[in-house]
Amino acid sequence: MRKAAAAVVVALTLVGSLLMVALPVGAEVTPADVARAREELRQVSDRLRDQVARYDQAVAEEALLRDRLDRLVVELTARERAVAVARATARGRAAEMYMTAGASVPSLTATDDVARLPARFVYLAAVSQSDRDMVNRLEVSRRDYEQQRALVDDAVSQQAALRAEMESLVSGIYQELDAANADYQAVKAQWDAQEEERIRREEEEAARQAFLATSTTTTIPTTTTTTAPTTTTSLITTVPSTTTTPAVTTTTTPSGTTTTTVSAFPGVLMTCPVDGATTFTDTWGAPRPGGREHHGTDLLASQGTPLVAIEGGYIWSPNWDADGGLGLYIAGDDGDAWYYAHLSSYASGLVDGMRVEVGQRVGYVGQTGNASVPHLHLGWFPGGLGNPVTNPYPVVVGLC
Repeated sequence: MRKAAAAVVVALTLVGSLLMVALPVGAEVTPADVARAREELRQVSDRLRDQVARYDQAVAEEALLRDRLDRLVVELTARERAVAVARATARGRAAEMYMTAGASVPSLTATDDVARLPARFVYLAAVSQSDRDMVNRLEVSRRDYEQQRALVDDAVSQQAALRAEMESLVSGIYQELDAANADYQAVKAQWDAQEEERIRREEEEAARQAFLATSTTTTIPTTTTTTAPTTTTSLITTVPSTTTTPAVTTTTTPSGTTTTTVSAFPGVLMTCPVDGATTFTDTWGAPRPGGREHHGTDLLASQGTPLVAIEGGYIWSPNWDADGGLGLYIAGDDGDAWYYAHLSSYASGLVDGMRVEVGQRVGYVGQTGNASVPHLHLGWFPGGLGNPVTNPYPVVVGLC
C-alpha cells in the first residue's frame, strides 16, 4: 500500500534540455549552465504542446477511421457478393427462357392444348412476377454496392488527409526535438567528462596522500593548507513532503543548481526516463486500431536518445513483442513496475535480473514494433506486475 506522502528531487543532469546560447569552446560546464539547459527543455516542450496535442488527436482520429474503413470494406465485400449472386441468377434465368421460349409459345395455340390454356397463362404470369423480383433484387444490390463504394472512397480520402497532416506535424515536432537533443547531448557529454576527470583527480590525490601517510623512509616537508569546505551538488535528492498527489515545485540551491521536487513516492529517488529532449501529452485511454485503448504515456524523442532507469530496481524480461517491439521492465525499489517499449537497442551489458540505479542508462529511443514515430511508450504498474496498469502521466509530467 502506497504511503500518503513523499518527495523526489530530480537531477538536473539527468533530464533532456536545450541551451539557448552555445558555450564558448573549451569552457567548463557549470551546474547553472545545465540548469539553464533544463529550463530550455521545458520551454521547448511548451512550444510543442499544441502541435503534439493535435498530433495525438490525429492519431486517435486515424485509428477510429481505420476501424471504420475496415468495417466498410467488409460490408462492401458483402454487397459485391450480393451483386454477383443476383447477376448469376439473372443470367441463369435469361438462358432458361431462351432455351424454352421457342417450344412453349406455339404449344399454347395448339388445338389439343386448349383445355390447358388457363393453367399455362397463370404459370407465365407467376414467372413474369418472379423475373421482376429478380431484376429488382439485382438493382437494389447494385445500388447498395455503389453507396458502400462511395463510403469507402470517402473514408480513404479522409485517412489520406489525416496522414498528411500527421506527417506535417511530426516533421515540425522532430526538427525541434532533434536540435534540442543535439545541444543537450553535447552539454551532457562535456559535463560527464568533467565529472570523470574530477573523480580521477580526487582518486589520485587520495592515493598520494595515502602514500605520504605510510611512507617511513623519507621525510618530506609539508605545507599545511586550509581548504575551504566544498559544496557537492547532489544529482538526485529526496526531501520531505506531505503532499498526497503528484505536485511539482522548482527550487534553486545556493550554488545555482535548479532542482524539481515531485511529490509522489515515499523516499524513492526518480528521474525522467528520457535523458534528452522529449515532449508528450496525456493520451491515456485514446483510441487505437482494432478497438483498443492506449494504456501508457508516449514520450516523443529523437531516434537514439538515451533512456535511463526512472528509479532504482532490477531489469526484468528484456524481450521483443509484436506491438511493443524491443522492450523491458524495471521492477522498482518502491514495488512498482515500469514498462519501456519501442526501444531501438539496449544499453551495453544489460541483462535480465541486473541491478540498475536511478538514472542509469538502459537503452535508446526507437520505433520498433507497432510504432509510427520514435518514442518511448511508458507503462506503470503500481504495486508490481499483476496489478492493473495505471496512467503514468501525472508522474512523468513532473519528472520531465
